[in-house]
Amino acid sequence: MQLRVEGAGESLRSPIPWVALTAALALVLTGWIGLEHSRAEEARVQFEKRTQTAEGAIRTRLASYEQVVRAAAARIASAPAVSRGEWHDFIIQLQMEERFPGIQSIAYAQRKVGDGFPIVFAEPPSARNAVLLGYDPSRDSTRQGAMVRARDTGEASISGKVTFAGAPRAGMVEHVPGFVMVAPVFRRDVRSLTGPQRETELAGYVLGTFRMQDLLRGVLDEGVLEVLDMEVYDEPNTAQANLLIDTRTAWRASPATEPSQFSRRASFPVLGRSWTILFKSRPEFDAAVQANRSWGVLTAGGFVSVLIFVLTSALVASWNRAHRLSMRDPLTGLFNRRYLEETMVRELPRARRLGDSVGVMVLDLDHFKALNDTFGHDTGDHVLERTGALLREATRGSDIACRFGGEEFAVILPGASLLVARNRAESIRTAIETMTIQYAGRSVGPVTVSIGVAAMPPHAQDWTFALRQADKALYTAKQAGRNRVVTAAIDD
Repeated sequence: MQLRVEGAGESLRSPIPWVALTAALALVLTGWIGLEHSRAEEARVQFEKRTQTAEGAIRTRLASYEQVVRAAAARIASAPAVSRGEWHDFIIQLQMEERFPGIQSIAYAQRKVGDGFPIVFAEPPSARNAVLLGYDPSRDSTRQGAMVRARDTGEASISGKVTFAGAPRAGMVEHVPGFVMVAPVFRRDVRSLTGPQRETELAGYVLGTFRMQDLLRGVLDEGVLEVLDMEVYDEPNTAQANLLIDTRTAWRASPATEPSQFSRRASFPVLGRSWTILFKSRPEFDAAVQANRSWGVLTAGGFVSVLIFVLTSALVASWNRAHRLSMRDPLTGLFNRRYLEETMVRELPRARRLGDSVGVMVLDLDHFKALNDTFGHDTGDHVLERTGALLREATRGSDIACRFGGEEFAVILPGASLLVARNRAESIRTAIETMTIQYAGRSVGPVTVSIGVAAMPPHAQDWTFALRQADKALYTAKQAGRNRVVTAAIDD
């Protein structure tokens, strides 16, 4: 027994156990912090995905409302003598309440020489819309600004923040923020006319009235509202005077008082103006994130066996993440050439075993340097991102879409013959040619691509030879005038 005690005491005096214990505790703490960071990052990604969903829904809804107002303006322009009954029938056919919830009214303000633009039609019929008849929106500076902008551009426009009377509460009338969307009505085509000439041909305006509460209520689903609140502002200045809606006070019975754990700011143009949205995570979402903290892992990390398991798993997961990142092009999200080389080492034996050919495309955006010089490198990067997204959508699960660098891409099509590869290449070429690209308020394009196509027969041993042949075909396509697909057969 004495020897055992002395032996134990001797081992405790050795620095090795203490170093091992210190290292183990440090590794446990490091692993736990890493897990917390990963968990918080996953929560942030989930929050940002919901904000992007909300932003996209708002943009889509505004675009659909713009089409309604434009259609109403076109109806008036096509038949200037339209009667009130005909206007009512036209609005009924639009099925606004079912298809376009959130539109308070669609009105027509007809030009009266010397008497402004009094409203002569206002639909749908309601007591609230009836009071609009005879009202001249041009006498209000906010509405007038949108009307002037619509007249000068010939396009639909929206006003700044407008306050509407809402439902009475506790004996007082609630004031609800919103905006007015305006589309000009001209007697004839004015696209080639100057400002004063447009003024002469102006017959009136179609005005759509929108209350922000009604607009957003039909846009955001419960899943989004459980995660976030948002403040929508007219113009980048997030002053209280520009606030269109704060969902925390507009819809919530008990507004949040604690600071949000996640937030995001988004700004985008809206028919002549710019809206800013401040997204903030809900207290329920923040609480759920905090409740999921990995205390159990920290406790279990004190045991050596669990510690080894957790650390090994974390290292493998970290290596896999780093490896995946090293195989991706950071700009487009496509695979890079390194991934292609590693994959083809496995793909060729499989193709030989199955007796399949392998299609190869090499793509190069036409005049990309000129596009960069004209629009700037940020626009060029946006074009590359859009091209990468298109290639992901146009390829199957077994296909390999890569970016080689610059404006050059490659697509490997396992199991595809030369004819199939060419047809797929032609589809991609057409899709890129017809792709509409807007960046920073400017239209970019048209963007075209030249594609070289080759195919490896089942017995092929060297896939790089097929790639070189496709590259030669690409060069031929460039020399032949660009924006075309050229094939190169391989017989080895």
